[in-house]
Amino acid sequence: MARILISYFSDYGEAMYDAITDVLHKNGNDIFRMNINNPGITITKWGGKSQINDNKLLTQIHNFNPEFVMNFNNCLPQNCYEILGEKCKICAIDADAPSVAFWNKEMIEKYFNRFVFLGLQSYSKKMYQDWLNVKLTNKNYLYFPPATVVKNEKLKQNKNISFIGSNFYPLEVPLDEDFYASDAIKLYNAFEKNYFLTLDEAKKICKHTTNVERLHEIVRWVYAGQDRLRYMQQLTDLGFTFYGLRYWSRIAYYDFEIAKCFDSTPKVTLEDNQWVYNTSKISVNFSHPLAKSSFSWRVMDIMASNACLLMESKPDWHELFDKYLSPDVLDAIIYKDRFDMRQKAIKLLKDEKLRKKCVAELNNAIEQNGRWEVRFASLEKFLGIKLLNVKNNHPELIVISRMENKPVKKETEQQSQTLKTHKTFLHSLHLKNRYKLMWYLFVAFIAQIPVLDLTVRSRKRVRLLQKIQKWWR
Repeated sequence: MARILISYFSDYGEAMYDAITDVLHKNGNDIFRMNINNPGITITKWGGKSQINDNKLLTQIHNFNPEFVMNFNNCLPQNCYEILGEKCKICAIDADAPSVAFWNKEMIEKYFNRFVFLGLQSYSKKMYQDWLNVKLTNKNYLYFPPATVVKNEKLKQNKNISFIGSNFYPLEVPLDEDFYASDAIKLYNAFEKNYFLTLDEAKKICKHTTNVERLHEIVRWVYAGQDRLRYMQQLTDLGFTFYGLRYWSRIAYYDFEIAKCFDSTPKVTLEDNQWVYNTSKISVNFSHPLAKSSFSWRVMDIMASNACLLMESKPDWHELFDKYLSPDVLDAIIYKDRFDMRQKAIKLLKDEKLRKKCVAELNNAIEQNGRWEVRFASLEKFLGIKLLNVKNNHPELIVISRMENKPVKKETEQQSQTLKTHKTFLHSLHLKNRYKLMWYLFVAFIAQIPVLDLTVRSRKRVRLLQKIQKWWR
């Protein structure tokens, strides 16, 4: 049995973290899942520093005593490192590029010997090495592509084309005069060739800009946003519906045709996403430029559903799935550019037989090489910690999540019973811990009585105080 802490930042959806939690917990592991985007944690900025300011939460993590941490974008709060056991492995996972989105870099440098690095794309290893200026080996690095738990459900497909994703476009009109000058155009051209353009490289390009750091940041931001909108523009007249929580409603400022296709109903859970894909004839993907060799997590979810995937060509995807797909399916679902995407979407909507063939082969590809059990089997071997088919009748599950945007759903009878059982277990565990605390306090009291105090040595008193601290609520 493994005790796993999952740390991540999310402000608009937690579907992949739902899936990872579900698989690991069902396999008998104890899980403590924590979204650092909550009031108990102080963050300086996106990709900055994070710190727990809630002592109760810090105590919960200390008492949970994880064996390893799945640390997405290295966002694990800094004061957690002080309370984790020395043998606890920290698995940094690049949900985004390390140089752009990783938090708490100084913690990696300070505790480097306890870190291992999981790469969601084949390019990850190079990104880690360039950012940290270190050499990674097969002892501290593992290629760990995404996977899915989504199922194909035969629901009424009342949407031609769907998309679930973020709005990368700026929420405000840039007021910087430099943004409308020649240096910004030069930067934009440079980002087209290399989205990972560094600030030092940008400074060599910009000859007339005083605040190059600001211009570098905002042009990179706009580049990603405009790229996504250009693809979406090609689908607006084909029965396109898209979902997302990051200020998509404001997109009307840039394009009313795209805004008309927006469904503001929150779709943030795994169940929400599964419903969207299974009720769509086609679900499209356009990845963020940070996914250099890889692709969005949503691709696996679409492949496992009753929707036909339509996506750009990505080396990692071809490496994972090409051998399970016929040439005509590959030709039908992989587009070269936004204009080719539109033509392929039109063809798939008209040709139901081809579309169903694509779905069948994509479903099979996922069963062969796209389920989380396959990934965790690899991770199990890498860490030397058993993760699958663990013998644990009452695995613990603690979730610290950002709930504001999640729709309230009625529990099924089975879910209600499971929740009651889980609460009963946690209550019994709480009582057991209280009994331990009372016993240690009693011994500590005895140790203060003259003469009797001679029976309790100083070293034993230190251990006693540590146990009292551990079980104190």
